[in-house]
Amino acid sequence: MFKILWLTLSLATTSFTSGTSVSVQSAYSNAGEVIKMRIQGHRVGCQPNSDEPRQCFLVQKGASIGMENWEVLQQPIEGFDFEEGYTYDLIVKVDVLQDKTGSDRFKHSLVQIISKIKES
Repeated sequence: MFKILWLTLSLATTSFTSGTSVSVQSAYSNAGEVIKMRIQGHRVGCQPNSDEPRQCFLVQKGASIGMENWEVLQQPIEGFDFEEGYTYDLIVKVDVLQDKTGSDRFKHSLVQIISKIKES
């Protein structure tokens, strides 16, 4: 089953409305999933129970892009240099990691910046 899925993904190419194409084969690995993500141009405070407040991204993923709802992404995106005041459309690889307790954690890695648009 996995070999069939991998072969299918290897042959596929995903196109986005910006006209940019990304080969799924080059961005997909056995350990993760590749998704399209929109990052809002400002971050929000997160982890209110922590001694050190952090700033987190507001994101939309996949089919939710362009809708009203935004969700808080508490993990950083490896390889992504955020500039305040710009909305980004990205291709991101999401790997699922298990910690010592067996709980799932997610690692996000930048694959490609599709667009960077100055907010008005």
